Amino acid sequence: MEDLPVRNERRRAGRNTPTKLDDLLYDVFYSAAIGGSVLGLFFLLVDVVAGQPFYTPSLMGSVLFLGMTPEAVTDIRLDLVAYVTMLHMGAFGALGLGLSILVYEVELHSHHPTCVVTLLFLVIEGGFLISANLFVPGVVAAIGFGRILVGNVLTATAMVLFMLKSHNPKAWDRLFHGKPIKPIY
Repeated sequence: MEDLPVRNERRRAGRNTPTKLDDLLYDVFYSAAIGGSVLGLFFLLVDVVAGQPFYTPSLMGSVLFLGMTPEAVTDIRLDLVAYVTMLHMGAFGALGLGLSILVYEVELHSHHPTCVVTLLFLVIEGGFLISANLFVPGVVAAIGFGRILVGNVLTATAMVLFMLKSHNPKAWDRLFHGKPIKPIY
């Protein structure tokens, strides 16, 4: 893998510079891993505090793969947790790919990272709510809309912050020190 300063120099060279596949794959992998991990850890923490570790993915797996109603789920099944985790990481891989392409093509993060967080949050929240109502009815009510909202905000923020750090280290440093972010060109 090439050095981060070399990567950033190629990006600063202009939008006409072709994006290398390894840069895109790097961003896809890490943004998906970070986003999926943040959401997974958030719900693990929520479940541990409630006294039922792994309840949320077990609930989703029971409804999705076994056709159970959310009210009927009482046991935590680790096999279903594993299936939901694989599905979850695949979905975040697709989301990471979309975010990476958006960042490469538009470079919106350099001007308005808050807009990117908002857009990504809306995509995550809307996509989850639509797919949850289609494929796992009743799960949103069982988990709680507020928990889903907080988890998705954390996820979108983490993914966009990774992209900002990866693509524009100077903007990352300015953000980290509480200064306004300036465009890179």
